[in-house]
Parts: sequence; C-alpha cells; structure tokens
Amino acid sequence: QEFLQSDEHWNWWQPYREKVEKSKILQEDIQDYYSAIMGKLLVSEDTNTVCSPLNTYIAFAMLAEVSDGNTRKQILDMLNVKDIETLRTNIKTLWEGNYADTPVFKSLLANSLWLNQSVSYKTDTLQLLADQYYASSFSGTPGTEEMDESLQTWTDQNTGGLLSEYVKNMKLSPDTVLAMVSTIYYKAMWTEPFVSEETNEQIFHGTKADTTVNMMHKTALIPVYQTDAFTSIGLNLNDSGAMYFYLPNNGTDVNALASDPDIINALHYRDQTDPVSYEVHLSVPKFKVSGTTDLKKSLTELGITDALDPARSDFTPLTTDSTNIFLSSADHSALVEIDEEGVTGAAYTELAFGMGAILPEDSIDFVLDRPFMFVITGQAGSVLFSGIVRNLE
Repeated sequence: QEFLQSDEHWNWWQPYREKVEKSKILQEDIQDYYSAIMGKLLVSEDTNTVCSPLNTYIAFAMLAEVSDGNTRKQILDMLNVKDIETLRTNIKTLWEGNYADTPVFKSLLANSLWLNQSVSYKTDTLQLLADQYYASSFSGTPGTEEMDESLQTWTDQNTGGLLSEYVKNMKLSPDTVLAMVSTIYYKAMWTEPFVSEETNEQIFHGTKADTTVNMMHKTALIPVYQTDAFTSIGLNLNDSGAMYFYLPNNGTDVNALASDPDIINALHYRDQTDPVSYEVHLSVPKFKVSGTTDLKKSLTELGITDALDPARSDFTPLTTDSTNIFLSSADHSALVEIDEEGVTGAAYTELAFGMGAILPEDSIDFVLDRPFMFVITGQAGSVLFSGIVRNLE
C-alpha cells in the first residue's frame, strides 16, 4: 500500500498507462488467436489445464521471423496478421503494454535463442530478434550437459522457479540447429484481497470425485456477464487487469467454454453495453494448477504444416547451412496459483529446430464448487493465462 500511494508509483503509472492504452486497441485483432489456442490447449476429460496465450503468441511470432515463403504465411495466418511488419508492430505494442516490474506488480517477459556453435547463422536475423524481441543469445554444443544446464537455469530463473518440475526435463538433442524459448512470470495482488479468516473448508465437486478444499469468500458489488452457456465475474488486480471466472450453466460441458467466443467477449462486456452489477456472494477455491503440452498436434490443427515437414519447411532467414531444417519440437508449460492475497503465474514456450440469457436476480450466489474456467488479463486486455479447473486436491 505504501508504494501504491507514493510518487514513485505515480511516476511509473503515467507512462505505463499510455502504453497500456495503445495495447488495448490491438486486442480485438488478436482475440481470434486467443480463442483458437485456448480451444486447442484447454480441452481435457479429468485433467486440469492451463496455458499462456500471450506467451505462445510471442513464441510463434519469433518462429515467423526465422521462416519464409509458405511456412511464414501459415504462421501469420494462424496469428491473424497480414504481414511480418504488422507482426513486429504488434509485438512491440504487446511487450510495452504487458511488461512491468514494481514492488507490487510483476509481469516479466523474456526471450532467448540457443545456438549450435557449429552452425553459421544469418547475423541480420539474430540481430532482428535481439532488437525486436529482446532475445538473448547463447551458443554451445547441443546434447551436452553444460548447454542443457544453462538452458534449464535460464528458463527457471525467468519463470520464478515455479515450473522447475518441467524445466528439469528440458534437453537439447545433439542435432538441434536452434532452440527458442519465450517466458512470462506474473505476480499481482487483488485490488480487494480476501480475508484469510473467512476461508474455510468446503466440498469441490470434481469430475473425478468430491474433495475438500480451502474456499475463500467475499461479498461485493460486481458486474456479471451471462450467456446461455455460462456466468462470469471478474476480480481486479492492482496495476494489472483482472482474473475472470467462468461457471458453466447446468447442462453445459466446461470443455465447451474453451472455444466459446463469448469467453473473450466477457473480458470487455461485449454485447452488454451497460453491464449490470449485483451483490455477489463469491466463493473461490485456493488452487494451483500447472501442466505441460506438446504443441505440435495443435499447430497442425491450426494450419501450421510446412514448418513441421523437412521437405516443405522454409527457414532460409535463419541459416544457409541446410535446406531441410524443420520445427522438431514445440512444448508449452504453464502454472497459475491464487490465494487470499493475489495471483501468481508463469509459462514458457520452447521451439526447437532439427534437421531433416435468463434475467438475473438482484443478488446471486457465485460458488466455484464444480469445474470452471478462468482467464487472467493484463491491464491492456491481453490474455496472459487461461485454464480449466476440473479437480482439486
């Protein structure tokens, strides 16, 4: 609170707010990508799922930079961008509107390139990635313990140590030409924290079984977004955006929410020009969800085929050493944790290249005691994290 009320905070907030406003304008152009990637990465039966749409967008933008021809076109089409110049402008706007590092709010973005020292790279491409994507470069011999340890250490540090269980498995195969890693670390406090003394044990009805969880409670006047499929509310975060919770209506499978366009509409109360606030008796479970995903199947389903095929891939902006470089692996790991104080999240994307409506009541209960979806946004509306909680221990 002392920092929030200080001149230091005001001096930081004024220029940051201008960058945020610029980034807000961009969100409508990116929302189709948000919906598409969530529809691929969040669907499951009994497993909790989580991802960072913004983190994957930045990683795939770097992928576009090192590709050309039809390979690049497929990536740009997936990102809903007309050309590489527009994509570069988008990345600059997104980065400036989402990067923050203060005593009360952290939204830290980082990129890195892991180079095979025996490969000759096009320096113009590496310089562009450094200038436009703030990508640090590391050179070594893939497949060695030394390079794997460096990769793991860098990724662990830039995700706040939250994804160590996945990071420890990061390894580069000896035939790796290049690996690109993009990360995000996020920590924000609720504008109005939950009172810890009011947290109590309650039953969560999961898809596997009923379990006892620590449920946080508060009553507040909150705008409510309602559709035939779900009811949604958002809780504000200091200097950041908000965390939105989506409770599917009876008869709606929570998986259906992952690709529901109204999930994004709810972030801006679209189609509800005058959102109505209600006295909401809110119950939210404390939780930590994490997971890792192989992105290759999702990329194929989203139209990225050439990059994965050595016979058709075009990565000529990267190197002249070989004509059959292809995207050999694509992995995404993410974590989100909430408690009475606020929200913590982290994610990384690693890309490696090898060769070869019912009328509401005045007062409503919003109890997250069964599977639900969540979305965390930045101040500009960027979808930083999203997930579906199906079971809690």
